[in-house]
Amino acid sequence: MASPKHKKMTAKKLIVSLIIGFVAVAFVGSFAYRYTSKKGTSTQVAVINGEPLSVESDSLFANFYREFYEEERQNSGEEGIAPEKNRELMRRALDAAIQRTLILQFAKTEGIAIERETVLATIIRKGYYAGNGKNFDEDRFDRTPETTKRDIFKSEEEQLIINLFYDQYFGSTKTSETEVKAFFQFTDYGKKIEYVYLRYDDISEEKLKTFYNENPRLFEKMRAAHILIKDDEQKANEILNEVLADPDKFEEIAKRESEDTTKDKGGDLGQFYRKDMVPEFSETAFNLKKDEISPLVTTMFGFHIIKALESPGVEPYDKALFRVKREYTSENREEVEKAVASKTREILTRASSNPEDFDDAVSIFDLNITRTDYITVSGQYILSEERDVPLFELMNNDNLIDLVYSTEIGQIGGPVKTRDGEIIFKVLGEKAFDQEEYEKSKDYLTNIYRDLKENNLFNDWYLHSLRNANIIDNFDQFFNS
Repeated sequence: MASPKHKKMTAKKLIVSLIIGFVAVAFVGSFAYRYTSKKGTSTQVAVINGEPLSVESDSLFANFYREFYEEERQNSGEEGIAPEKNRELMRRALDAAIQRTLILQFAKTEGIAIERETVLATIIRKGYYAGNGKNFDEDRFDRTPETTKRDIFKSEEEQLIINLFYDQYFGSTKTSETEVKAFFQFTDYGKKIEYVYLRYDDISEEKLKTFYNENPRLFEKMRAAHILIKDDEQKANEILNEVLADPDKFEEIAKRESEDTTKDKGGDLGQFYRKDMVPEFSETAFNLKKDEISPLVTTMFGFHIIKALESPGVEPYDKALFRVKREYTSENREEVEKAVASKTREILTRASSNPEDFDDAVSIFDLNITRTDYITVSGQYILSEERDVPLFELMNNDNLIDLVYSTEIGQIGGPVKTRDGEIIFKVLGEKAFDQEEYEKSKDYLTNIYRDLKENNLFNDWYLHSLRNANIIDNFDQFFNS
């Protein structure tokens, strides 16, 4: 485990680099700049207290966008990035640029400055002009263009000012013993329960098979590829003619012309059911046989050319069982909800009067009881219990966790309705404060809690600065769909 000091520095470094960091990386396509050039508009994507933020290729916005673009490309492993994701990255870049600008403006008004010698020392230490075995190579320095030197100096000076701003205003946060102990109790406290999940899709096999046999179209499946042209019907017809002239080149043409995210896969949509696609698309696709090409299909998304990669067919019952349950539940929602509610009332009537007989009350419906370890207010196992596996059936259900924490030990709680059913539980016990565990982890918790306080203080400062700033945000003007 990292030492507290190392942990502290790592957390601070993370905050500074993720929230207000600036990293220059190779540009991977001037997506934003091309928008501006095409529109022929002003290059100001925002104005912060009178200070403009430009989208030009060497701007603060563009540098953040480059960083986020490259990070996304490396994480996804894809060469290209979908337009929707690109727009999200540009929004993040603008938000980061606004934040950095507000910090530097505040630092200037507060007289936070860095001496020139300190900036130069940092530049040398980071090796901007290193060469020939020396930290500073005069020849390399002399050959560097003056504009590049100024950019390097400005970038390093601003980052040092940001670091100093953070240290002065948030880096000396104090924590008390009471706060740390309360933080420990919050993270280490938990309740242990046992519960039953009465699922809406717990339906008899007889009903499911009857439904499957009476609704074959719901379980018809196929595999197809498509070429999508969003707005230009004439272009779509020209491409259709090209495909019909040589159907074997469908994949090649899709990679070249399609405006859908599947273009890199030659338009391959994989396998899908009828209801997975909009009706106009499915009605045409499911009338094709393997290798057949459709006429032009118009949907809300644009103009499609569809090729059947496999002929349609009804999926066997055993393979389609999950889908059968889902479709039955969807089409008979009132029926399945009433059936579960009836069981829930019966169990609660029996168990509430005598919680010790919870097992017997549940057994009348042949349901499984699941027991948890101690769970926290986030619905996860306490990490010190060496159980970090989420309770998948309970996660993202605040109502359930709130009810568990308001129910006394030994008592019954519920029902809690979820999208897939209802939950009834019994509280088995709670984890008591452990002084020995607290003493072992106190130093570590102190550092973590201090970092959280610093982060919250910074966020409060930033939200206050945003509310009081005069910001003209032109993002939608530049990058509307």
